[in-house]
Amino acid sequence: MPFRAALIAIVLVLVPATPAVAADVSLTVESEAGVRLGRPTELSGRVTDAGAPLAGRLVVLELRRHPFKRAWRRTGSTAVTAADGSFAFAPELDRNHHVRVRLIGVAPEPDALSPRRDAYVLPAVRLTFDQRGRRELRLRQVYKVPFDARLSAPTRFYVGPCRPDAEEQCTATRAPFRASAETLRVRPGRYLSRATVRIPRSYGGQFQYLSCFVYSPGSGMGDPDQRCPRRVARLR
Repeated sequence: MPFRAALIAIVLVLVPATPAVAADVSLTVESEAGVRLGRPTELSGRVTDAGAPLAGRLVVLELRRHPFKRAWRRTGSTAVTAADGSFAFAPELDRNHHVRVRLIGVAPEPDALSPRRDAYVLPAVRLTFDQRGRRELRLRQVYKVPFDARLSAPTRFYVGPCRPDAEEQCTATRAPFRASAETLRVRPGRYLSRATVRIPRSYGGQFQYLSCFVYSPGSGMGDPDQRCPRRVARLR
């Protein structure tokens, strides 16, 4: 009898406790390409447990700013999950950030974290032109960035035909590359690119134009993997 009791005791010790299953926290950055400086970054997600929504739970937004060397910080932005487990945040960021959401655990549950996402912030830009004669354009793009941001990539300008329809709406969908211009620092937080281009006679004096500006290494402004069209850009 003592031997049997000892054997049972050993078996009970070796059986592991069933681990607690953490809730699942999803997170989506609504604009994957990034938002312009001064606009909110819209984030949304959902909290579930084994597929079932968790309502009325507290979630906290956590950020890590470019160059991503410091620890994560809580922003003070909190939300309570809706009946379907959903939540949303809309922080206004001044640089690229890593973002994640923490579900605050209710004892004995631990906290749960969403996957890390990249939130890109692009320079605020204003693109204008002056027409010098029927076929010559002076294109000008102004950039607004945080004072400590440095831009170095050139600006690429594209100008294409309009081809208006009966309602005078442009129907052309492509614009050829016309010029590349240096992006110059005017003062802290302001940059400028300018280029003069000639448009073909076949445009009949009617045109559409756009620009493209890729990531400047070390700037923390925009998607490092973004590329500009080499020859032709789509207008819509």
